[in-house]
Amino acid sequence: MSRTLPGPEPAPDAEPPDGPPDGERPPERGGWPGRWAGVRRALPALGSLQGGVGLVLVLVIGIVTKGDTFLNETNLTNAVGAFSSRGILAVGVTLVILTAGIDLSVGSLMGFCSMAAALLLVNEQLPVWQIVPLCMLAGAAFGLVNGVGTAWLRIQSFVMTLAMLSIARGLDRQMSDNVSVGTQVSGPDGQLTPESESFQSLGTPGHNVLEGTWLPLVGREGVYFPVLAFVAVCVVFHLLLTRTRFGRHVYAVGGNPTAARLSGVNVTFVVIAVFTLSGMLAGTAGPIDAAYSASADPLAGTSYELDAIAAAVIGGASLAGGKGTIAGTFVGALILTLLDNVLGLNAVSDNWQLVIKGSIVVVAVVLQRPDLLRRREKQA
Repeated sequence: MSRTLPGPEPAPDAEPPDGPPDGERPPERGGWPGRWAGVRRALPALGSLQGGVGLVLVLVIGIVTKGDTFLNETNLTNAVGAFSSRGILAVGVTLVILTAGIDLSVGSLMGFCSMAAALLLVNEQLPVWQIVPLCMLAGAAFGLVNGVGTAWLRIQSFVMTLAMLSIARGLDRQMSDNVSVGTQVSGPDGQLTPESESFQSLGTPGHNVLEGTWLPLVGREGVYFPVLAFVAVCVVFHLLLTRTRFGRHVYAVGGNPTAARLSGVNVTFVVIAVFTLSGMLAGTAGPIDAAYSASADPLAGTSYELDAIAAAVIGGASLAGGKGTIAGTFVGALILTLLDNVLGLNAVSDNWQLVIKGSIVVVAVVLQRPDLLRRREKQA
């Protein structure tokens, strides 16, 4: 009697790796004891060529050309406060880039939500705790449409978000009649209304975090709220990407969507989710930007999507997907913040500032090319 030999046990379904793929993590080098290894992994852009060199180079240029003016506490505080809303956009854009997509609509979505926040304050006298969630929901709704168009309708993310850029900007201009709306609303007594005063707190200093410590980027009157919001967003989304299954799935979809789908990852859900989160963050940045500027302008957020993408790419995010971190984006945003400030202090025109920042993005992408070619060879 013949008997059937047992075959090999079927392999369990593969689970996407925890956090960024192993090949994307910087190797441990000498001089970093084990207890500091976690710090180095948390700041990969500082350990990379483009992040570290870029940050040092901008600092050196600022110190050499303007010295005390550049290092002035007020100057640095104002610079970071002004860029924080774009930094929040960069976090959302990073999520999309990690899935090999692109979101060109975030600047216009931020502008739309900035105007919506101002109108809700002026016309409806809503308090800030209602305005901010409503703007976040509006941004998330736009992002959801982007995600559905990309994941379900198979529209290229570049085309889908470019269309949404136009739609959001048109709605912004329509509801504002192409005029700016101030957010400092006075009552009959000539004083700011309680609603306006609370709204303005989104963009002003006076939050006594580390007050009087003279730490960099911290003024004696406290930290600007936009800076606190940007740091909080970075921390939350860093934990989302590195400590949750959803974060592992984001990297898996960007690294190899086919393999991720075969591993049981709902690729469609992940793509829709990252676009929705990107829109939500644009909705978060809107009222913050309006409060910081004390007004909402129909052109607010114009070209901010380029700064957001630049921050992600300079921070090490690969436009091919699957590689990048929120810590890297934070460093990229810091580099752009200081670069904007240095160029402004040296009276460089806005036109040349665009040329310089565009050139830096090209260099950052070129530096990624060897790694991209290696990844393509592995997938072949």
